[in-house]
Amino acid sequence: MNALSARRILPAIAVLVLSACGGGDGGGGGDAKGGADKGTPVQGGTAAISVLSDFQAFNPVTNTHLTTDDVIKHMLFTPLIQYDDKLKPIPWLAERWELTDTAVTFHLRRDVRWHDGQPVTAEDVKFTFDLAKDPATASLLGSAYMNLVKSAAVVDSFTVRFSFESPHAQALDGFWWPPLPRHLLKDVAPAQLAQHPFNRRPVGSGPFKFAEWRPTQSVTLEANPQFPQALGGRPHLDRVVFRVVPEATTMVRELINGTADMIGYTLLPDQGAQVQNQRGLDLRHYPSREFTFFAWNNTRPLFADARVRRAMGMAINRERIIEALLKGYGQPAHGMIPPWSPLYTAAQPLPYDPAQARQLLAQAGWRDTNGDSIADKGGQPLRAVLTINSANRLHADIAQVVQAQLRQVGVQLEIRPQEFQSMLQQYKARQYDAVLANWSLDTFKVDPTPLFSCAEARIANSANRTGYCNPQADQLMTRGLATTDEAQAKQIWAQYSQILQQDQPVTFLYWSEDLAGLGPRPQGVVTDVRSKIVNIREWYIPANRQR
Repeated sequence: MNALSARRILPAIAVLVLSACGGGDGGGGGDAKGGADKGTPVQGGTAAISVLSDFQAFNPVTNTHLTTDDVIKHMLFTPLIQYDDKLKPIPWLAERWELTDTAVTFHLRRDVRWHDGQPVTAEDVKFTFDLAKDPATASLLGSAYMNLVKSAAVVDSFTVRFSFESPHAQALDGFWWPPLPRHLLKDVAPAQLAQHPFNRRPVGSGPFKFAEWRPTQSVTLEANPQFPQALGGRPHLDRVVFRVVPEATTMVRELINGTADMIGYTLLPDQGAQVQNQRGLDLRHYPSREFTFFAWNNTRPLFADARVRRAMGMAINRERIIEALLKGYGQPAHGMIPPWSPLYTAAQPLPYDPAQARQLLAQAGWRDTNGDSIADKGGQPLRAVLTINSANRLHADIAQVVQAQLRQVGVQLEIRPQEFQSMLQQYKARQYDAVLANWSLDTFKVDPTPLFSCAEARIANSANRTGYCNPQADQLMTRGLATTDEAQAKQIWAQYSQILQQDQPVTFLYWSEDLAGLGPRPQGVVTDVRSKIVNIREWYIPANRQR
């Protein structure tokens, strides 16, 4: 999710899974596009998935952790909508809806029940909405999903109507979340919700039920035999165990020796190569919802000049970074609209052009006047500090490459690794020169407001951590968010991206691909931009391989 820290992908196939089979006899999980295999699904068995860190809170209102969000949406709970493989909203808890410019009315299924047997109703949906919009919960649902939703009203036990603040595009994307059980949480004060025991022993409504959480060790979920047949019915697997393995090398080794059936939260490119080269394993790589970028502090004199920021962007060789450090598992980025979005317009990022970068710096008054290869202005050398997460090995490698590239145009870049929370605190407070960071999209909706709006620039510690403000860009953003015609919106967002390209409040590096390693036992596994576990209710393990 965006509060957390997503190659060669053609837009027409952006949501298809590209599978690389290691060794020659193939891994598990199905065909070369990540779909189901030719076998007959059978019930039974336990799948083991290794994750790098423990889960946060199995509560859609308070959670801000990406892996936990995957489990909430695809296993434990039942969201109002889901997405098909073309990223079109499809009915889920809501079996149908009526959408206008001012409101949407959802008609809920009547056969979805909480794991304690109570029916899921419109009261649960409204209750969850009200909690998420309450400032006391500090909910990401309220700020990132429902920011343009004004109110909710129960029409009847299985019908709920949401009113919008104003007409806006991709309106249904704001409802990719599941309700909470009102009958269990109605007496909890909103400010206490994040600490409630429910978060660690949840009662959900999805295809899997909570069984056990052993902190820092594992989480076990079991098949829900009462999940509606129309939504797939009981999962084939009896249970899924998520094992916490904080060391990535150990995680890869467990996949190789069969202790784990899937790894990938998070798999680095060189670890992906290990999986790819191992006989019997399957390396999946597919588009993510995450981009990586350099943030320039627009509020500091050095980076207040767009020519300097643009020079930085033109001095960075993205292709070299993608090929050498990401092993090709990425696509150059020129804005925050992802290549798989229907609103994406193909365009070239700033070219790698060191000569032009030097000219831009000279236009801004930065020239090497004393022969030390460092540009200076008014007697001050062109020096900046780049802050990076000390625990992110890939970012450390990128920083060193870019340090050398910027030196070629007269920029002296000091790399300063910091513990993540300390780095984040300075980043939010705009107490930095430059930061290497990631941004993950919460939904499939295009909304640059948090990162680049003037309103957010005026708020201390907001998500607009560069302090960037351009009224012309703001106007286009407002139009783009309000336009319900897709073709028209696409044109507006193309113009918006061009302005960002010129202003360079950040230098977009690449859209990463997600990597996942899959062992030989699980079959029918689909992995794509939606999730590594998007169809986990359909996974199965052949009877002779179950344990």
